[in-house]
Amino acid sequence: MKRVLIITYYWPPAGGIGVQRWLQFSKRLKKYGWEPIIFTAKDAIYPLIDEKLKEDVPDDIEVLRFSVPEPNKVLSFLKKDKAKSVYQLQQQSKVENSFFKKMMWTIRGNFFIPDARMLWIKPSTKYLNKYLKLNPVDAIISTGPPHSTHLIGLNLSEETNTPWIADFRDPWTSMDYLQKMNLFDFAKRKHEQQEKDVVTKASKVVVVGKTIQKEFEEKYNVTSEIIYNGYDNSVSSTIEHHIELDKKFTIVHTGSIYLTRNCTDLWQVLSSLMKENNQFASDLEIKLVGNVAPEVMESLQQHELSDYVNHIPHVNHFKAKEIQQSAQVLLLPIDRIENAEFVLTGKLFEYLQARRPILMIGPKKGDAAEVIEKCQAGKICD
Repeated sequence: MKRVLIITYYWPPAGGIGVQRWLQFSKRLKKYGWEPIIFTAKDAIYPLIDEKLKEDVPDDIEVLRFSVPEPNKVLSFLKKDKAKSVYQLQQQSKVENSFFKKMMWTIRGNFFIPDARMLWIKPSTKYLNKYLKLNPVDAIISTGPPHSTHLIGLNLSEETNTPWIADFRDPWTSMDYLQKMNLFDFAKRKHEQQEKDVVTKASKVVVVGKTIQKEFEEKYNVTSEIIYNGYDNSVSSTIEHHIELDKKFTIVHTGSIYLTRNCTDLWQVLSSLMKENNQFASDLEIKLVGNVAPEVMESLQQHELSDYVNHIPHVNHFKAKEIQQSAQVLLLPIDRIENAEFVLTGKLFEYLQARRPILMIGPKKGDAAEVIEKCQAGKICD
């Protein structure tokens, strides 16, 4: 049995879709002769917590937890619930032009490079160097974002001469939020240099979609491998035997809906249909599961849809799958951002598992659209 060290910031009890990729990969590696050792954050401030996910971690997986200096803790005076207060502040558009938010983004982008986990890099490298001397591994994997994990992987690979895979769940320098951070020239150069170092020095680069693969090939002449996200089939078999479809015409979205995912065009169409067709109005239910930005709720109200909205706060991963499989239609809005064709959320693959019609609103030539078309899984509206 070979050993592989997996460096990931997101690990149970972290909730949301970002934790699923390497949680599921890790569970299956032993079938292929690899024993995973997880290195992750201790007492991290995650935007979502799902305690039930702890049950999904096999007892025989070794998990190393190391404290992460969290700059967001400085903002704990905002509310008792530190995590929600910080992440909601960063997402709310109403304070987009406020001095406080601009200052936050500027400091974050220019002095916390590549991200707010940068203070984790040096102590983690030191800790893992000591660990690897006593417990050598045959390979190292880092998965980002946060991309600080890749810099830990790079350091360890160079110091121990161990093969290293850099796994990109999202792009780095081409991500839209970097544009909000008022980057100075020195910060842009540092982001670009760190990305280049990681992509060109890794033994192998793994990405989740074709657009990121094409970007790295064009920028750095590097060949990467695509490993798509997926879903846990064992969960599907547990759920499917007792799921019934919703009696109403439910349009379901699971996960966060930020302002960039607000479906104003869809709300307008639904509002018009309701006024034209009383039967449609009596059947309609818009089921939003998870965090919904205030601006989205206001938009629904403006289109006279508030009475048709069923907002369910965050639920555990298992319950979210049940809701997906009982939906009449699954809504997949792609963020209305620059480079939106990159977006290939892990949620799409769980939607495929649910085998319910998907309504995607986003770029018709994007990675997500290609998957839906190949699987004949729904309709795509630009």
